[in-house]
Amino acid sequence: MADIYLTGNNRSKKAKVRKVLIVLIALISLMALVLVAIAISSFVKASQIMEEKGSELSPFAANLLPDYSNVVFQTLDGQLNLRGWWINAQSEKALATVILVHGQGMNRLPYGLNTVDLLDELSATGVSVLTFDLRSSAESDGSLASFGYMESDDVLAALAYVEALAPERPIILYGFGTGTTAVFRAMLKLEEVYSPDENNNTVKDSVLPHPERISALILDTPARSSDDFIAAIMAGEERPGRYFFPSTVPLAIRLSSGNKDKQDYLNYLSQLTIPILLLGHETDNFLPEKAYLSLWTERERIHPALTQTFKAKGAGHLTAFPSESRGYSQAIVDFINNWF
Repeated sequence: MADIYLTGNNRSKKAKVRKVLIVLIALISLMALVLVAIAISSFVKASQIMEEKGSELSPFAANLLPDYSNVVFQTLDGQLNLRGWWINAQSEKALATVILVHGQGMNRLPYGLNTVDLLDELSATGVSVLTFDLRSSAESDGSLASFGYMESDDVLAALAYVEALAPERPIILYGFGTGTTAVFRAMLKLEEVYSPDENNNTVKDSVLPHPERISALILDTPARSSDDFIAAIMAGEERPGRYFFPSTVPLAIRLSSGNKDKQDYLNYLSQLTIPILLLGHETDNFLPEKAYLSLWTERERIHPALTQTFKAKGAGHLTAFPSESRGYSQAIVDFINNWF
């Protein structure tokens, strides 16, 4: 009888284990399905926002510009044509070349027709200006925009164009929003190209300027990472996407952009030993403080003599120029006059 009892007990234990395993398998399968659903929905969302077309270029803008010419140049891989304007300095000899790099959803006129006044102010200070449409924006080629990840290659193409056109002139990179992260990524690429590594064979064949030719930066609403801009957009999603899209969609965009790595530019910006002008609002009402505030505070703390700032009053995001155009323009004029 004892043997029969033990056999029945073993069967009961086996049944319980079997039930536990079935429950575990069901839970794991459910979790796998949820993860797959999150991954698919994240890539779909990433594709949607990457395919969104930027603002159209006003057909009347060119009539309002100071002395300019139309320009077309290719990305370094020869795949895309980028179109823009070269605006001549309103002086006998240009002091520097400014390259404007607009943000996601913008074009070569980041502030619309109001940008014409800004371009006029710049050329009046004695600098030439290259302003152009990044890929998938206005008149340039391309079908995907990536919040600065792929656009850094467009910045490199603009640098190569300027290097060929004005090789002895200092260069000022002027970024707006995600254009600032495209600028940072492009500068890091320049440093990689010109690294002293003995195995680096790219220097002698490079059409890019030496990193030391980047003499100053003007940054309108910078953030620590391209991901910060994407996450801020996704935070406004309806449930349930708002709970995971801020983390998953930036990853999906990086993968869709050629498996780009995420970079935090806080230390890089704070350590740069060139003049930098930071522009924005007292409070950004789109980006969280952790995404931008430390860029300002650390830069001013470490390099106060090389840093100038202008903050439009109140809250806003990429609206400092239209909010306080006079003060904004004067900050740029003072910056250029001070350093060039």
